[in-house]
Formats: sequence, C-alpha cells, structure tokens
Amino acid sequence: MDTGLKGKKVLVTGSTTGIGKGIVEAFAQEGADVILNGSSEERVNKTVNELQAKYKDVKISGIAANLAIPEEANRLYDEASKDGKLDLLVNNLGIFPVKPFEDITDDDWYHIWNVNVMSTVRLCRRALPDMLKANSGKIININSEAGFRPNGDLVHYSTTKSALLGLSRAMAELTKGSKVTVNSVLPVTTWTPGIETYLQGYAERGGISLEQAKINYFKEGNDSTSLLQRFLTVEEVAKTVIFAASNDGINGNSILIDAGVIRHI
Repeated sequence: MDTGLKGKKVLVTGSTTGIGKGIVEAFAQEGADVILNGSSEERVNKTVNELQAKYKDVKISGIAANLAIPEEANRLYDEASKDGKLDLLVNNLGIFPVKPFEDITDDDWYHIWNVNVMSTVRLCRRALPDMLKANSGKIININSEAGFRPNGDLVHYSTTKSALLGLSRAMAELTKGSKVTVNSVLPVTTWTPGIETYLQGYAERGGISLEQAKINYFKEGNDSTSLLQRFLTVEEVAKTVIFAASNDGINGNSILIDAGVIRHI
C-alpha cells in the first residue's frame, strides 16, 4: 500500500534511541526525508551516520537541541524548517523517572512537566500555525496509555501524559475545516534500552534473571492485565505512527496500542 509519505519532510524529537529511533526508521522505509533530534550532538551524529548508511535513498539528518530550553526548541524548529515547512512533526521526547509519590519534589515536577509537556508545546506553537497557513501537515504526539490509566509508580509521568491528551485534542480543534491533523499515539510499555535498564536493576535487586524479571512484570506488575503478556516492540509502535501519518481521515484522536491492558470496549 502506498502511504503517500515518500519525499515528505519529517521531524522526530527524542529520536537517537528507542521508540523515536524506530519511528525515524519507519519513515525512512516509506521514503520520507527525516530529521532526528537529541540533546547530545555526539549521539545525534552517530545515529544519523548509522541510519543514513542503512537508508541510502532518503535524506536523514539530525539537529542536536535540548527541548527543555525554549531557545533550543526554537532553534530546532528554525533549522528544521529553513528549507520549507515540515510535513510532519512527531513529538516523541519524554522521560519516565520512577519515584514514590511522596518523594517527588517540586523541582522533579517542574522538570518532568518541562520535558514531557512544554517541549511539545514549544514545537507545536511554531509548527501548527505554519501548517494551517499552508493548509497541510500532520502533528503526531507520542503519548502513553498511562494518560488513560495512571500509574501509581509514575504519578508525575502519568499526569504529564494525561495533560498531553488534552493538549492534542485542543490543538486538533484549531484545525477544523483544514487539511491539518493532530493525533496522539498511546503505546503501552515497549521494549527499549530504557526499559531494559529498568528491568535489569529490578532483577539485580531481587537476585533473579532478566528473563524472570520480564515474567514477573506481567505476572505481578502494572501490566498484569495485558492480553499479549509481553512488551510491545519498537517496530509495532512505529507502524502505528505510520498508520496515523498516512491517513487523512484521523484527527483529534488518541490511538491506543496497549496490548489489551486497558479493559474497555
């Protein structure tokens, strides 16, 4: 099936590893020209070189910028759009520090809000008006099922994800009657280097193997209601993003890829 993404200009934030990197690869496979982003110039350059060697028929570039800093977010947008507006903006940047609620300080709250919510606000504040002026473009915010199903181990993270649901829907309201769309993609826990590090720590503390830690996660953990009883893959999430990016009939929606964790109809 032709997704219509060939030659499109795409910016994916937080994309030197994990889900973000997988999304970059998925767009490259569809023939899009992709700009990846991270806060470390060294990691950005390394990822660009790796992916450009793999996908020689498309242009893959990178811009290092810390989106927790307003000036850096504006610089990223200016550089990414200097040769023409973006066709797609994928806001993937997000952090998920695990911390007991009573130990989450004000500074912790401000930091995660700044990274998870305001980074998206900053880029959308620039991209959405340009897309509306051109009557063309798509914004996809990578959220989490925790926005619907808050996690007691991640109270501050869950709160930011619920906020992003409201932000995405409110921005979609601004696109009424245009050919611009704003949607969210909400994956459940996905196997990434970050999750692997988290589970390795859990395994070491419990004196068990990593494989047993994976089993315990679905037996006793927050995702015990998962119908798949496994972690999602980065590729599965990226395919969902491509679905949202290639379908003009979806707008203002929250697209769940939750492995059946949420019991609803």
